[in-house]
Amino acid sequence: MVPFVDLGRIHGPLREELLSVAGRAIDGNAFVMGGALEEFETAFAGYCGAAHCVGVASGTDAIELALRAAGIGPGDEVITVPNTFIATVEAICLAGARPVLVDVDEATQLVDVSKLEAAVTDRTRAIIPVHLFGQPADMDPILGIAERHGLTVIEDAAQAHGARYKGKRVGGLGSLATCFSF
Repeated sequence: MVPFVDLGRIHGPLREELLSVAGRAIDGNAFVMGGALEEFETAFAGYCGAAHCVGVASGTDAIELALRAAGIGPGDEVITVPNTFIATVEAICLAGARPVLVDVDEATQLVDVSKLEAAVTDRTRAIIPVHLFGQPADMDPILGIAERHGLTVIEDAAQAHGARYKGKRVGGLGSLATCFSF
């Protein structure tokens, strides 16, 4: 049997550090909020070149909360891509909006920006470009389309930690928020 993902190989070199961090959380009964979260939020915001970072329970929650913060809900449409993890579309639905799927570019497997504007309707409120495989979507034309139509851009970067677009890390490219998953 060939394992799909060999997590032991990844965790092995970090084992003692991971156990130490988990031990501190257990000993301090610090499972939610607290100093460790604040430390992470500050460090990750700095890493991404973003002004702020807010830790939440999951990438799904991050997208749903970003949509709700943008005032998106029932009757609204949000454009994204079909080849993403279900959580992207699930979060749109949880916010009460309707997902509108735009096909991907064959070469990059990221949103085909040439098809994006045709999907915009009078009900469209946001675009969620999905950065995949460690590569960012082509943000300049996406942001241009969003600006022309008064749309919010929320990046789904759950599979692109540290990816760079024109020298800048994903995490501060969108107009409202970037959502990661760990």
